[in-house]
Order: sequence, then structure tokens, then C-alpha cells
Amino acid sequence: MGFIIDNKKMYGKFKGLLNQDFFVDKSNIINDFNKLIDKDGRKNVCITKPRRFGKTSIAAMLTTYYSKGIDSQEIFDKLKVSKGKSSDETEKKKKEIKQYREFQGKYHTLYFDFSSKLYKYNSLEDLLNDFNNKLKKDIKNINKEFNLFKYKNDIIDNYENDIIDNLEYINDKTGESFIIIIDEWDYIIFSNKFTPDEKVQYLGFLKSLIKDQGYSSFAYMTGISPIAKELSQSTLNCFDEYSMLNDKKYYQYFGFTEQEVRDLYLENWYNGYKAYNGEKIFNPWSVCHALENDKIKNYWNDTGRFDELVNIINFNILGVKDDILELIKGKKIKIELENFGAENILDEIINDKETSKNDMKTELYSKMVTFGFLTYYDGNISIPNKELEEKFLNVLNRNDDLKYYYNMINNSENMLNMTLNNNPEEICKILEQSHMAIIRPGDKMDHGNLKRVIEFAYFNARIHYIVNEEVSEGKGISDFIFYPKNKRQKVIIIELKVNGSAKEAIKQIHQKKYYNDLKNRGYTGNILLVGINLNKKQKSYSCKIEEYDNELKILISNKEYLPNSENKKELISDNEYSPNSKNKRKHDQESESESESDGVYKRLRSATKRKKKN
Repeated sequence: MGFIIDNKKMYGKFKGLLNQDFFVDKSNIINDFNKLIDKDGRKNVCITKPRRFGKTSIAAMLTTYYSKGIDSQEIFDKLKVSKGKSSDETEKKKKEIKQYREFQGKYHTLYFDFSSKLYKYNSLEDLLNDFNNKLKKDIKNINKEFNLFKYKNDIIDNYENDIIDNLEYINDKTGESFIIIIDEWDYIIFSNKFTPDEKVQYLGFLKSLIKDQGYSSFAYMTGISPIAKELSQSTLNCFDEYSMLNDKKYYQYFGFTEQEVRDLYLENWYNGYKAYNGEKIFNPWSVCHALENDKIKNYWNDTGRFDELVNIINFNILGVKDDILELIKGKKIKIELENFGAENILDEIINDKETSKNDMKTELYSKMVTFGFLTYYDGNISIPNKELEEKFLNVLNRNDDLKYYYNMINNSENMLNMTLNNNPEEICKILEQSHMAIIRPGDKMDHGNLKRVIEFAYFNARIHYIVNEEVSEGKGISDFIFYPKNKRQKVIIIELKVNGSAKEAIKQIHQKKYYNDLKNRGYTGNILLVGINLNKKQKSYSCKIEEYDNELKILISNKEYLPNSENKKELISDNEYSPNSKNKRKHDQESESESESDGVYKRLRSATKRKKKN
């Protein structure tokens, strides 16, 4: 085993994976790859996935399986690959088992990691020279039992400065062909260490290393970013490419499938990535660390490139910030993404191309899917899971324009508790502390923005409730209805007003009868009616809560809480809007003669003046 040939580091990595308590067998990918060996036009595969999705683990497994310098039969005879991938005793299965025996330990592998120790190199030439020198050392140390040994002295005597020339000579002299494994192929493209010209030269090197080379029986290349560009125009059009946006063939080998995670007894926190067919895929890095540490938490801190996400959100193009807020709320956004990758980015840098705003937005979201921050399925992007949602929330805290959303989310558990405990005063205080405290001149405060504030103020309610917005119930459309997942718990109906009053919001709930069909749908708990009003001029909130049983009998009706009120006794009576209230008709008549802006606030001002006179 050496540095390039039959890499000993990769062998050690795979042995470490086998010794894990939570090893998941992905060896059937070898059955797929065996069918491609020495098949022109099919034998070069590029698979790109986000960090920590097992790309290098697959590289370690391939190195261990194919390498002549590694005795691996005992290892793989215990794994799935040895039994064939097909489900029954067909000729196809028998062929898979035959190929498993035929190719196991048959080849020397060549492993190239283009992200390793870049600090050592001052140029691309230095890096490639180092690879060439390591290959030469490996040949010198090759064991006697291999075919290369017989020609070792001749190969060394005729050794060139170019690694490709040397591989061609080895193949011509010995007939040896190799399995080539390229890890982190795109790292150089995104590294600031190399010039644009060097990056173009690097793409040319990869093309020359792989395309139409007799010394290559199969090539596996992996990284984060797809090659992209239309393959017919790409420098690297010798590869069949499979990315997060387009992988119907190998998706199940990268990340854990839903069944694999269930077998490991862990699912909810880390789920959400979607394959082309909608099947859930899990990040193996996070799942394994959670199991090893016996603790569910965020393990994305070490996955790199999260600053990219911060920069994307700060780059407020075409409402990206607004989209991010929608995604954080669990929404999906319809967008057609393209397989935008490394060659496109390099092309833009070199040619200083101007990009339209729509193209920039597509590029941004393509990068976020590529890096694993979003998942893409059926034409929609969304945040994959709770782990990534937590990372997005942290980004809100780092963005001055969005920080108050972060504060509202942090207070959202308390907001729900205050609602369930019929405490309108505390609800108003939470809203004012997290929202009004940061309002600046010129900020919009309309009904749409109020709805967004309320969504984030009740963010954690989604744990226990199905939170529906603009719900068609009764005779109208309610702003929000929180349907409890446990139907014995309380239903919450929220109606919002701007420059009106909370009592008018409650009145609308009764008039439209948003609660009418709840009992028939199996909800047996009490019903909370919550009216919230935003007074734009005073920059304050008012709130009123009523509670009913599922027979619509009133249990509790708090007075409308108005901030800075000096005489709350003259505010709304406890049950004047109850469906069974004797005062309902009288109050409705009074309300018709009062405008939204004059009602409660006129009585409040009168009460305040009388108190001052006294």
C-alpha cells in the first residue's frame, strides 16, 4: 500500500468504518460499478453530494475492494456485495456474484485527494509534481508479487515529470490498468490559493488524466459541486454525472435511507432530504454522531461552508431574505433549479460575465441545495430537517435586519404558554419586546407583515399543532387556526386587526363562525379565540382571549388588554361576544355606530380625561 497506489490511508478509514457500532452496509454500489468496468462511454462516474454524505467513505470502500495491495476478501465476503444486488436467483444475480469474485483485488487503485494539505503548495504545478513524486515512491516500494515489480527498474529509469505520461508508459509496458478515485475534485476550483488560469489548467489536467485513457478501467470522481455546464460543452464531458439535483441511480448509497435510520432507532431530528422519487435521505455524519454521543443535537458545526449561507441571506437579491423567512416557517418555494456547478462559476470569473437577477437567484439556491442547506424535490426547495432549521435560525441572529425574528422564535414557547393560560397582557408584552422595540421609521406595518410577525411569535407551536394560515372555515377565512395534533387539546383561532381593536377581531370570529365544524372533525378540547390588534400610530398591541368548551359554552373571557390603560374597568365586559350572550345584540348595535378608529380608543381617552379631572 502507498500514497497514490492502493492508498493505505483509505484502507485504514474503511476498517474504521467497519468497526463502528453503527456501520451501515453500502457495498452494493460495487455491484453497480462492476458492470461499468472497461465499458467505453460508461466507465467514468462523477457523483457530487454535500459534505458529510459519505462520498469519501465510498472512496475508501472502493480502494479497499479493488486494490491488489490489500487483502480484503474476508472483509467483503461478509458484506452485501458478495451476495449480489438482485433480489432473486436470476442470471443477473449470478452474474453479480461472479463479477464480485472476478474484480475483487484485481486492480491497483490510484487515489487523488485534491483538498489535502494545500498549504504546502505555491502553485498547481507544485501540487501535480508532488502527486507524481508520490507515485514514483509507490512504484519503488511495490511488492514482488505484483506485475509492476518485474518492470519497476525500467519504469523508474524512464520516469517523466508528467504523471499522465508515466501512467501511459506503465500501461504500455506492463498492460496494467487502474481504478482511478478522485476525491474533492472541485476543491481547487473554489480555493483562493489558485489563479483562474491555474483552475482552467487543472480542468485540462483532469480531462487528460481520464478521457480515452487505456490505463483507466474505471474512474470514480466525487466532490460537492457538480461539473455542470451542458456536458456536451464541458471540459469534463467524459463523465456521467449524478448530483443532488439529478441522481436516480446512486442516491441510496449516499446518506442513510429512511429504513436504515429506523433500523438505527433515530429519525425525526435529521430527516428531510429527498431523493428524485421523494424517498427520505439522512445525513450519516449527524446520525452516527448522535448515536455515538447518545445525544440529539446539531452536528453541522464542522461541515464547513455555512458562512456561504450567511452571505447568501445578506445578499438581498429579489427577496431572498423573504424567501428564507418562508422556508424557516416550514414552507416550500417553487423554483426551477439548474445543475449549476464548478465549470459555470469558473467561466463567469474568467469572462467577467454579467448575470441577470433571476439567474443569480437560481444560482444561489442551486448552491444551497448543492451544499446541503436545502433539499429540492418536485420543483420545490425546502429546509430538510430540524438540524438545518436550527442553523438557519442562527443565521437570523447574525443578520441585523432579521434578528428580531430570531428573538420572536426564542420567545415563541412562552407566547404559546401565555395563550393557553389566557394571559393577553403577557402576549402584548412579548410582541412589543420582540417586535415594536426594533421598529424603525419607514418600516411597513400592514396586515401582511403582522401575519408574518404572528407566525414567528408562535413558531414553536408547530411542535404540538398543525398551524394553518388563511383557513376557510365557517362563513369566511380565518387568519390562523392551530389544530392540535392531540385532538383532546385546545384549538386556537387567531384573528388579527390593524388600527382596529382586539374585540373587533373576536367579533369577526363569532360572525364568521370559524369554530363551527371542529367537534364534528373530532376535536374534543376547548376552543381559544384570540384577537390581536396592532395600533400603528401608538406602536402598540392589544389582545383579548375567550375560551369555550367544544359545545361553545363560554368558560373564560378576559378583558381586552390595552397597554398604558389607566382605567381597565370600563373596557369590554367579560362575555359580550359569547354565542349565548344576552348582551351580544346590544353590543353589535353599538358597534355599528362606532368606527374602527373611534371605538375602544374613544372610551379609553374619555376614561383617562375623567380620571385626570378627579
